[in-house]
Amino acid sequence: MRTRTWLVFVAVACSTFLGLAAEQAAGAERPNVLFIFTDDQRWDTIAALGNPEIKTPNTDRLVDEGFTFDNAYCMGSMVGAVCLPSRTMLATGRSLWRIPENPRAKTAPPGVPLLPVVMNEAGYVTFHCGKAGNACTFSNAAFQTNITMEKRSADSATECGNHAVEFLENHDGTKPFFIYLAPPVPHDPRLAPAEFVNLYDPAKLTLSKNFMPEHAFDNGELRIRDEMLAAFPRTPEEMRQHLADYYATVSHMDAEVGRILNVVKQRGWADNTVVIFSSDQGLAVGGRHGLMGKQNLYEHVRPPLVFAGPGIPHGRSQALVYLFDLFPTICDLAGAPVPAVVEGKSLLPVIEGRQAKVRDWLFGAYKDCQRMVRDDRWKLMAYNAGGVKNTQLFDLANDPDELHDLAADPKLATERSRMEELLAQARKEFGDPIDFDAVPPVETQPVQSENKTAKKQRRKEG
Repeated sequence: MRTRTWLVFVAVACSTFLGLAAEQAAGAERPNVLFIFTDDQRWDTIAALGNPEIKTPNTDRLVDEGFTFDNAYCMGSMVGAVCLPSRTMLATGRSLWRIPENPRAKTAPPGVPLLPVVMNEAGYVTFHCGKAGNACTFSNAAFQTNITMEKRSADSATECGNHAVEFLENHDGTKPFFIYLAPPVPHDPRLAPAEFVNLYDPAKLTLSKNFMPEHAFDNGELRIRDEMLAAFPRTPEEMRQHLADYYATVSHMDAEVGRILNVVKQRGWADNTVVIFSSDQGLAVGGRHGLMGKQNLYEHVRPPLVFAGPGIPHGRSQALVYLFDLFPTICDLAGAPVPAVVEGKSLLPVIEGRQAKVRDWLFGAYKDCQRMVRDDRWKLMAYNAGGVKNTQLFDLANDPDELHDLAADPKLATERSRMEELLAQARKEFGDPIDFDAVPPVETQPVQSENKTAKKQRRKEG
């Protein structure tokens, strides 16, 4: 009897040991994924990407060691709070008019894929920490650990970093982790500890080449919250102060990135952790084209997109990519199946050098007043603000700051016509519900109703 009991004990112990060993081996074969997704961070706020005035040593290291996409875009928004559809497109892998109508709902509609659910089912330990407002609520709730940050303060980046560090220090390593860190910075109010504020003297900062006191014409959204953060017309002095505050919050977050990466290294996971760094969109802060916010389609709304870690070569790509391409890319990194309804395209073939691009052109939209399409060189933007139409055409290869509108150049009439046809094609492919060519004057359009809570949150978050 004792012999049988002992044999049963040994069998159970061996089974447990072998199961744990197999689990550990499986975990070791797949990389951890650390995804840092900031709020309102423009693509050129990393020193290694060409900004000598900002201090970002830790994200510089990611760029220096990893792979950067220079043309990453949020597709756009039908509300002023661009970050809400941006984060929802990312979470679902779907385009602007194919995401759920209410991303703040408690549960996802049937048939909607969610990145954390896919990662859960792939055997990852999933963790989210980020802002509560203007986020895809039901997606964040699907993480095994979900920490929401209610308020934005000078300590927000550190608070978010603390939660990530605590998770990493307690993670046992038997399964790979997927961390989605979405801190509420550098979104305004742009607050940071004194040590980072003191890094920047506004008087010594350089405004962009496309700084303008005011926008050249009504783009349909010149008096929204973001634009009201500074006086009209924009002055160089005030714009430099806004830049200094913006840079300070970016540098603060960069320090937290370094702290988190140090813990990953201390735990022995640096050689098995892919780091992805990006943001929901950029913005015009500093008076680019006379603007301050993200409610427009100029190139300053591009966010950074950097991959670093095992198997990621050093390089840069001009491929045209959407942020919702990250859904299938992360799935491919994790060896997880990509749901059939996901519209994004995996970026791994570009990273690994197997192909140069994933699409030939890219489309963007903002509310019912702005549309954009671009290819490898040309960009066309169409406006209908209060029934007044405007068109801009830019040669991005020779004019990356979008200073020279070529729409009226008779020598480029064929190019303009081609891009207008491409815009019509893009609107059709992505299911644009607005009859953009027949939009009535703004004052006659019905205002989409919002409940009081949504209105209050939208005003608060922007």
